[in-house]
Amino acid sequence: MEKIVNFVYDKRIAALLVLLALAGVLIYVHGIKFGIDFSGGTRIPIVLEKAVEPQVMDEIVQNIKTRAAVFGLTEVKVQAVGDTQVYVEVASNNPKLVTDIETLLSKQGVYQAVVDGKEALRGDQIYTGTIGQVSPAATGSNADWAVQFSVTQDGAQKFSNTVKGKANYPVYMFLDRPADAVLFVSKQDLLASTKSELRPVSEDEINTAVNDALMLENSTLKMYLTDDFDKYQGTLEPATNKTKAIISSNASKAVISALEAKGYQMDIVTDADIQPTFSVSQQKGQFSVVVEEWKAIGLLSAPRLSPQITDGVPNYGYIITGNVKSTGSQRTIDANAEAKKIESVLKGGALPVQISLGSTTSIPAPLGAEFLRLSVIGAIAAVVVISIFVAIRYRTLKIILPIIGILMAEVTILVAIIGSFTIDLGAMAGIIAAIGVSVDAQILITDELLKKDTDNHQKKLDRAFDIITFNAATAVVAMLPLLLFSGLVEIIGFATTSILGSLLGVFISRPAYGAIVERLFD
Repeated sequence: MEKIVNFVYDKRIAALLVLLALAGVLIYVHGIKFGIDFSGGTRIPIVLEKAVEPQVMDEIVQNIKTRAAVFGLTEVKVQAVGDTQVYVEVASNNPKLVTDIETLLSKQGVYQAVVDGKEALRGDQIYTGTIGQVSPAATGSNADWAVQFSVTQDGAQKFSNTVKGKANYPVYMFLDRPADAVLFVSKQDLLASTKSELRPVSEDEINTAVNDALMLENSTLKMYLTDDFDKYQGTLEPATNKTKAIISSNASKAVISALEAKGYQMDIVTDADIQPTFSVSQQKGQFSVVVEEWKAIGLLSAPRLSPQITDGVPNYGYIITGNVKSTGSQRTIDANAEAKKIESVLKGGALPVQISLGSTTSIPAPLGAEFLRLSVIGAIAAVVVISIFVAIRYRTLKIILPIIGILMAEVTILVAIIGSFTIDLGAMAGIIAAIGVSVDAQILITDELLKKDTDNHQKKLDRAFDIITFNAATAVVAMLPLLLFSGLVEIIGFATTSILGSLLGVFISRPAYGAIVERLFD
């Protein structure tokens, strides 16, 4: 009994047992999430504005994959359909997740910074490798989220020239600012977010702030109040057959029908999106009202220019900030989600053509439960064949049972971790590969201990672990570029599982096996 207690209390074995228990709890509480190939999912069609050449289609598919990669292990498949459509398949029928991904995909990804009605910076002047989330507190503002990036030399020079001498001017940060569109807003929605702690805001100040936000050289957006629709509807004509009418879903049915009859392409948004958010600031005794956020026109935020960057000297680092409307604990969750979406779209880059989303549909798994069953059978077969090989090699249960036990524990822990996200084909391949790597390492340890030389057990274990650690480091180094830089969603599961398996082996399972066989040989 004392030997068993000492055996369990060995810190190497105890660590494995604790991790195995946590894995069991994780599987019991959250279950295992499978990818599209195993459990089906949702298909989101993306319709391109026009037919494109194959190389342009490849660029679009790759950009969408890069955006999707920000969502980690959630399996997302992207495939071109002809020359006008792209199918995005998501391994989930969760309405919230599908809505988030639709929002992500609906962005064309065109970033613009506008100062005093002039474009100061474009998305193609941003180094994508520098894009990342930062703590809002580091910006010195009351923002809820923040995303930083660096710009090219041309971008820095253009920005410095545009903002020279314009200290405290707002920088309107747009993502997918509509070019061929007209905005229709009710007076109630326009004034919904005008409360200020400094002083009341007048309608004239609101109108001035709105006009400033809509102004951009040769692409100024027009706005009409739906309250006065009867006065001007006779003069309304779309500029082209693709001109959009941006309007709230709660607008009058008669107004929406009249705009449709005139040939406008309707872009119906929520009340929250159609309502601009204003900020009031005071500089040297003068009050200034600015549209801070306006989702209907893609306005993310409007930070003011500090005097230090308006002297004409180029600056290469910038931060986009913004706020969310939720409160309490949900505020942090929504802020992180918004920052992730902005980061994802900027990293993916702007799509070369306008896009629109079709109706989502549920899709069955290609081979469904049968395919999952065959995959599990394949994993079990691998364990059985390896067990037979080990039995033939060592022919003693005191070695065979620990090898198989450690192997099953390692697989269980990997399944629990990866299954908390998504087990796709790549992840399943990684798990099966981890089976072979695990047994290979344990055979190495066993063979070292069986060598008939003058070294003690500890020296033999040290030799074995030097080799195991080197092999694991090599695997991690080989997989990290695939995980971090490839942008290929299809291999994220395999790369992640391989890295986790290597780390789990070096720090937990191999030491535990070493502790077991060391005692057995003693």
